Amino acid sequence: MIDLGVVVGEDKFIQALGKNPEAVIGLSALLTTTMENMRKIVFAIKQKHPGSKILIGGAPVTHEYCDKIGADFYSPDPQGAVNYLKTLVL
Repeated sequence: MIDLGVVVGEDKFIQALGKNPEAVIGLSALLTTTMENMRKIVFAIKQKHPGSKILIGGAPVTHEYCDKIGADFYSPDPQGAVNYLKTLVL
């Protein structure tokens, strides 16, 4: 796991994927105002690294929003994210 911190821009994600191409990106939004940044980051990652996997979650996020922004997986809780990650390695 690589923790990029909070309020991280798309460039930092792109750089981290360049160094760790098999990484799965996890994004969380705690406020609806941060969801637009989530959309921008997913778009930028998919443009530069189209095969990358991105999972999202957080209080205001929904499965519908996941589909809308092109993320690969949504979970309303951490255990769902863990279960998804397990499917990628088994």
